[in-house]
Amino acid sequence: MNKLPLILALALPAIAGAQSPLSTLQPTGNQYLWTGCPSPNLFFNLVVNTPITIQGLDVALYEPVGPQGTVEVFITNPGITTYVGNEANAGAWTLAAGGPVTSVGVYAAARVSLTTGITLQPNTYGVAIHYVGVRPIFLGGNGTVVPGGGGPSTNQYYQNTELTLLAGNTQPFAFGAGPQPLPYVWRGAIHYALGAVPHGPASNVKYGNGCYATGGSFYQRFSCSGSPSLLNGRSLSLVYLGSGYALTAGTVAFIAPTAAAAQLPATDEAETPISLTNPMIYPGGATQTMYVNHNGIISVAANTVPSSRFPNIPTLLNVPQTAWFSWHDYDPSEAGSGTIKFEEVGTLAIFTWDDVESRPGTPTAPVVNRCRFQIQFDTATGNVNYVWQTMSGVIGSNTSDEHVIGFSPGGPSPDTGPIDITTFQSALLMVPDTLPLGLDASPSPVLGATVNYTTSNETGLNVGVLFLSVASLPGIDLGIIGAPGCLAHVDVGPAVGSVISNLGVPGLSMTSSLAIPGSTPLLGFQLFAQAVWLDAAANPFGILTSNGVRSTVGSF
Repeated sequence: MNKLPLILALALPAIAGAQSPLSTLQPTGNQYLWTGCPSPNLFFNLVVNTPITIQGLDVALYEPVGPQGTVEVFITNPGITTYVGNEANAGAWTLAAGGPVTSVGVYAAARVSLTTGITLQPNTYGVAIHYVGVRPIFLGGNGTVVPGGGGPSTNQYYQNTELTLLAGNTQPFAFGAGPQPLPYVWRGAIHYALGAVPHGPASNVKYGNGCYATGGSFYQRFSCSGSPSLLNGRSLSLVYLGSGYALTAGTVAFIAPTAAAAQLPATDEAETPISLTNPMIYPGGATQTMYVNHNGIISVAANTVPSSRFPNIPTLLNVPQTAWFSWHDYDPSEAGSGTIKFEEVGTLAIFTWDDVESRPGTPTAPVVNRCRFQIQFDTATGNVNYVWQTMSGVIGSNTSDEHVIGFSPGGPSPDTGPIDITTFQSALLMVPDTLPLGLDASPSPVLGATVNYTTSNETGLNVGVLFLSVASLPGIDLGIIGAPGCLAHVDVGPAVGSVISNLGVPGLSMTSSLAIPGSTPLLGFQLFAQAVWLDAAANPFGILTSNGVRSTVGSF
């Protein structure tokens, strides 16, 4: 790794320590539970013994790697010292802080750096943790809905010298419908510093785009805020162009399965291979066997999709094998459900989810959320049609209420943004797609840490420069110097540069490192990074530029 000089170096004492974090993340033998749509609140009381400033949280999520959301912290208003009886009273609460969160895997704890610190004086507070766009994990408690700490008949509690957390319950609608009648335990950790200290959330945030990207994927996500019933009566067509597809809003008719249609096994979470009479061509290849994931994914080869009951964009964009998606947590094994059917009509190979049920919220859930749609593959032309007839709203499973539609060629694809099926007309998808020059930074630039800046998706064997600057730029197009479509995201005037290379030269690599001193005056200090790669074939000027990364120095 290359060592970059620190632009600002001070040598002052670090923030005073504490017994932080206070954690409830360790399982206690209770059953893991989770919530679905809509976004819930998880409640507990917090006893504060000495002044503290909450800097951030860890939260356990029921999401695969990649989905992003927001976590908010509400505190009861002055004079109110418990959540009990105030779960549905929005007037009893104040939004103290919030912050973004990115899932790092099902059951895993993801970091939330709050945008502002929450300073609390010694007292008892009701706390509500609100989740937006991501699903939390929580535990069943071991007592009643009375907060913990009062003996074996009450719910659980967790404590250290400075804090005691008294669990707790949950509520499916934020400050709306009443809470569940059983005790629940929030799964997370509270990171804090002693006293009313300056808040310093550390973060590495990407901004802008690198060059050059060509997109071969498309997608749209339907969740709590967007009903999949918008798909009813609509269709999309992928017109085969050899090197890609023309994606168009379609007028294709639904073809009802006949009595001769083959029924796939009524098995939940399965992938079934189907042989075609004629091979199906697609950008990048051809296949005579289609693999049908019962959760609405059709692939050109066996395509293990991690956590296939959780539709999400990162998995779609990085699916190993070329695949077409009308992805949801379907369960054809549920009593009363329709089946998945396959039939060849002329040159069309048609896969139909014929009134297939969503995964039920409980084993005895009634059959109320069926979906009927099909994906048609024309083996004569290579064209593909998505045809939706009736799609249920978000009323099904409490584990995966989401739908994701789309297409992605095998391997990593750039995210070019979602379509909107209500207004969409056409788009060109190029296969294989190409990823732009990329820049990432990790870990977070906390005081005393070493941050590694890694450049990726470089072209060929060559060298480049990683720039660290105290000033950013608003994405200035470098077409004026012969690099159109490549943007300048940092001001190189006050920047420090470090050579990067993939040539295997000793001492050089695609990663450069920066040591952050443990000095409190650095809290909030920002650095801006961007990589430049030499590529004579890229454009007349012979360079590629990456996205920018904004690093904010913090104590957490």
